[in-house]
Amino acid sequence: MPLDYKCFKNKNNGQMIYVEAGRFGNFKNSVKKLVSYIRYNIPRYYIAHLTLTVAENLSEIDLKDLHRVMQFISQRLKRAGSDFKYLAVKELQDRGAVHYHVLCIYSKPYVFPSSSEIASSWKLGFVKITAPKLRMKLNTIVGYIGKYIGKGYEYDQLEVKKSFTASQIKQIYKLSEKRLDDAMSRYGKKIAESLSCTYKRLFTKMINEDTGRTEVVTLYTYPSEWEYMGVYPEPF
Repeated sequence: MPLDYKCFKNKNNGQMIYVEAGRFGNFKNSVKKLVSYIRYNIPRYYIAHLTLTVAENLSEIDLKDLHRVMQFISQRLKRAGSDFKYLAVKELQDRGAVHYHVLCIYSKPYVFPSSSEIASSWKLGFVKITAPKLRMKLNTIVGYIGKYIGKGYEYDQLEVKKSFTASQIKQIYKLSEKRLDDAMSRYGKKIAESLSCTYKRLFTKMINEDTGRTEVVTLYTYPSEWEYMGVYPEPF
């Protein structure tokens, strides 16, 4: 099964560009939001690579098992006054079992739980923790953690549920770096984080005093020289 790509055409010179769509595109967007969030909220960050293995040959794991571990880590770090975000991907082993690889980003040193403490919450197998020296850049993180899923083809061919999952991050961080900087400057960080957005439009919901109904109000639309042309199979 080939990858799907979103095609965009430059309105001025006719140039065509292709951006990954489907599950792989969603994965890259999740990484992008994470990287943007870290840039604005955790200027000094620490990274832990958490590997969660299973003792039995389980090809599928209930997502609640992963969420239980993430909640345990989140609560521990919150009590220590540390911010915490994560991105988790599934790796299918040759023997058919599934592992989780979780990239954990936090803001205080010496507060991350030990492997034995996390294993007591995981309950399904072994836990390994490493501390990779990574810069929070989009392509760096995609290459590092995405390799455990496979190349782009594998993303859309996986028959397992939820090949990746991540911390919830406010919508504003989906904007491009330039537009995000503009939104933060235009409205301030607190208000900007409360807004809804598409990739080029900022909006909010307000109650109409006359009708009492909730209405969507566009606050700003970013101009674009690119026109969306549709989704196509891999173009090269």
